[in-house]
Amino acid sequence: MNTRHQKAMVPREAITLTTYAQLDLYLCKFSLGELGLVLLIGRHGTGKSESVKRALRVTVPDRSSAAAGLQTLYVEGHMQTFGLYRHLWEHRDLPVVLDDLDKLYADSDCVRLLKPLCNTETARRVSWLTNLTIKSPDVPASFITRSRIILVANEWRSINANVRALEDRAIILHFDPSNEEVHRKVGEWFEDRQVYAFIADVMPSIPAISMRHYCKGAQLRGAGFADWRSSLLRMLIPDARLACLVALQLDSTLLTERERVERFIKLTGQSRATYFRSKARAVRLAEHETQR
Repeated sequence: MNTRHQKAMVPREAITLTTYAQLDLYLCKFSLGELGLVLLIGRHGTGKSESVKRALRVTVPDRSSAAAGLQTLYVEGHMQTFGLYRHLWEHRDLPVVLDDLDKLYADSDCVRLLKPLCNTETARRVSWLTNLTIKSPDVPASFITRSRIILVANEWRSINANVRALEDRAIILHFDPSNEEVHRKVGEWFEDRQVYAFIADVMPSIPAISMRHYCKGAQLRGAGFADWRSSLLRMLIPDARLACLVALQLDSTLLTERERVERFIKLTGQSRATYFRSKARAVRLAEHETQR
């Protein structure tokens, strides 16, 4: 089945979390062993993965933390099914984080492996009988594990019965912080106050803030680009006309609305009516974000 045509969704039973304090509380309960299977869904750029790593005290040196001595198996991105099976065997009974699940659950073999792993029983038997296990005497064809599991994804698609089985068994968390909440959280660690203040100024017109935008803005400003604001604005606001309008509102050399309209027409080739439609849209975005 072609998963690109499956509609992304938030499962009906999802618990919506809108603050980092709420998210940290659930992750703390998982780290204490009070939650066994958690599915964490939320848009990219909100720091979900960092929150999980912090709660489980995970340090990830590369794409997979499969080194001996670690207290949590953290797998990020796609991995061949047998490689994942081997890591689960080597880290049996330890907490497991499968990050970037969007790639993993597109692989039917991985989903079949995850289904018994994510069973609700405390002790689960996981099996993988192939030529690889037969030829690898250090990896059994099946094993028992008591690992607690966190699945992390940017979005969720119920593409088949096996994926729906994972959905039915998990405590599902939908992390959906407002722009203001993301901005507040970034302020705890972000050092470039000029970029931080600029994003605060344009926040009402931004559909969804990503923490990555702060870092990109800091790189551009640190590299000495005089136009870092306009470049960052195009990243923050995908609609080019809306981005142009916001830039004009911030331009201190334009003293009147007439000057801003004329500059808008010159830069975009659009009409005066389009300027005011774009401005009305910016107001609606601001009102929507305020009501969240």
